[in-house]
Amino acid sequence: MSRRLLAPLAALCLGGAAGCVDLKETPITGITNTFYNTASGFESAVNAMYTPMRSWWALERGSTLTVFGTDEFTRGADGGYKFFNDYNAQLNPDVDFIRDTWRDFYQGVNTANTVIEVAKTTNVSEAQRALRTGEARFMRALYLFTLARTYGDIPMPLTPSEGPVTDTKQVPIAAVYTQIIADLLAAEQALPDKAAQFGRADKPAAQHLLAEVYLTRAGGAATSPDFALAAAKARAVVDNPRFGLLPQYKDNFDLGQEGNKEVVFAIQYTADPLSTGDGNKLHLYFTAAYDLEPGMLRDIANDRPFRRFRPTTWLLNLWDRTKDARYEQMFKVVWISNNPNNIPKDAAGAPKYKVGDTAVYMPGVEVTAAQRAATRYKIYAPSDYTQAMFPTLNKFLDPTRTSTNEERGQRDHPIMRLANTYLMLAEALMRDGKPAEALPYVNAIRVRAAKPGQTEAMKVTAADLSLDFILDERARELTGETTRWFDLKRSGKLIERVKKYNPEAAAGISETYLLRPIPTNEILLSTGGIKQNPGY
Repeated sequence: MSRRLLAPLAALCLGGAAGCVDLKETPITGITNTFYNTASGFESAVNAMYTPMRSWWALERGSTLTVFGTDEFTRGADGGYKFFNDYNAQLNPDVDFIRDTWRDFYQGVNTANTVIEVAKTTNVSEAQRALRTGEARFMRALYLFTLARTYGDIPMPLTPSEGPVTDTKQVPIAAVYTQIIADLLAAEQALPDKAAQFGRADKPAAQHLLAEVYLTRAGGAATSPDFALAAAKARAVVDNPRFGLLPQYKDNFDLGQEGNKEVVFAIQYTADPLSTGDGNKLHLYFTAAYDLEPGMLRDIANDRPFRRFRPTTWLLNLWDRTKDARYEQMFKVVWISNNPNNIPKDAAGAPKYKVGDTAVYMPGVEVTAAQRAATRYKIYAPSDYTQAMFPTLNKFLDPTRTSTNEERGQRDHPIMRLANTYLMLAEALMRDGKPAEALPYVNAIRVRAAKPGQTEAMKVTAADLSLDFILDERARELTGETTRWFDLKRSGKLIERVKKYNPEAAAGISETYLLRPIPTNEILLSTGGIKQNPGY
């Protein structure tokens, strides 16, 4: 595993309410400890350790490894990574997404290690030293956690490397979790309740991540002391007066409400191409091929359709749409004509509708031939859905892009949202034998999603709670939010639910695919210290 002292320092958005701070790029080659011992050099290293987050969560790579091949999403019409859904031999150690995830997150680990080491001697105040060390331990834990639950037993470097390292050895995953928890507990103590700059790690982010780590370490066990530990950390966030559920579910995805009180920790983006890097590209991947339909052409508002991830039939039927507003608030099912040149004509040769009228509608239920004949626009009933045409997840659409083909979006991407914390708290309590205590947290999420007059109907009872119910509720609430593969794996339900709800993936998935393969190059560089995961 070859690592240099630091990753190149990219501009990173860690701004306050007034905007993003311009963190200038600083070349690393040739930099010595003298640079890090200055206040500006030390801050450059701190800022650099956030950069690898942008290589994964809001890009195709992170979504492919977290939403594809689950009960929620299956393969759409396009894209070269369908084997992540199908679980076949193409999912191998030489795939770039496998290789680059390892590389970028170990780069982040090494940068965090550098900050922790340099903080011991750098010329800053004791308060600043403790604060930045806490941030570094949080970031190291976040990267190690993502690596461990992706690859299993992994190397765990805790000091910075300044050149090639070939004597790397894997550490059992139990020991990795012990270190992750130690880092997060230290971060929890060192970090403030609210970071001075939005986007930096703070105490609630450490607590949220601790809850998820404890649940993951417990796995699919019937009983575990980790359930109580997870509940305590999740409850600390839920009870924190800084946070609260927004009035409506859809408010979470309003571009005018970024940084709202439901965001625990987010990756930030900006409209400035010089500071946003590759941008948030999630708007591309869940979008249907509306631009190939009559009366339509590609525009900025409807986004650029990459049609990568198609919702499963199970997912689309998961909401009771008579009382739950979330399906309607998160899926785009109507497209308004924007192209006068290809509007279909009736028998008399007159256009069936005009620009500004409905061109395509997905009612979500089957329709009769008579109902189709009675409409001027094109209907897609569920039986008509294809790999290219399906309800479009609208959470990530970005109408602020500068052109129809612009891939870089500027949405922030919350990787920790309070609704997730609520559901982790409910899960931890329920699995710890306390369903009555868990119930209010589940119902808080469901009541927020209720249609007018349906508040009581949306509530469930303690007897309704089970691990499968919690997983269903997580799907209803967190659809597409880069959590699902990890949720199913940690709960021991990945294989069962993929076989049950994802027909394209059912035949291929097996125990082998509970871990991703170790990149070939890392094994070759380790001089025997890293072994491939079984089955690859």
